[in-house]
Amino acid sequence: MKTGMVVIIIVSFFLLLLASMKVSVAIAFRHVRNDEECKIVVRTLFGLFRYTIRIPLLKPEWDGKTPQVAFVQKQGVGGTRDKEEKKGKLTPAKVARFIRQVKRFLRQVVDLHEIMKQFYRHVTVTQWEWKTRIGTGDAASTGLLVGLGWSLKYMIIGAVSRYMNMKTVPVVAVVPAYDQAVSETAFACMIHFRIGHAMVAGWRVIKHWRGRRPARWSTARQANEGY
Repeated sequence: MKTGMVVIIIVSFFLLLLASMKVSVAIAFRHVRNDEECKIVVRTLFGLFRYTIRIPLLKPEWDGKTPQVAFVQKQGVGGTRDKEEKKGKLTPAKVARFIRQVKRFLRQVVDLHEIMKQFYRHVTVTQWEWKTRIGTGDAASTGLLVGLGWSLKYMIIGAVSRYMNMKTVPVVAVVPAYDQAVSETAFACMIHFRIGHAMVAGWRVIKHWRGRRPARWSTARQANEGY
């Protein structure tokens, strides 16, 4: 009995310690001409654990039937060591299948929007930098794109500030290039949340999964019909 109590206390202590740990996610995206790269770094366990995902250059290709995009994804634990490289091709069929899977997931979880809203309240944004340089070579069209760029950026910042805790002043810039056609952007963002809040959100997703409810609903319906 004493041994069981000690095990329960130790397990509970580690669960509480795990739930209180913070997770930091750093997102960096860069687009310069034909060079694109996205880097995501996840840190936790007081910085001892770090997981990095790199999605570098995307190259459009044509196989004679459908357009596709080739990519190379690198991921690893502990920074630059132990990297695993994955190569693949993104086709319209794969994109359509992914969209169908996302729609199916959204239909399966009841009140997913409310669950995510409650989770976002515990997410803190400590870095937000988004700089863009754009031009078409024509002053009128460049000015129009710059105005649209400012509107889009402030709309996204407003949505993020509404659902998350923005603890930093966003650094935003849209620089026009009137004399040349150019498209460059650099984005850097860092968010933090506790593992416990993510665990609660995951538990609520499982709880509100539609597949768990039909039996209960059918039982209740049969009971009502009996009356």
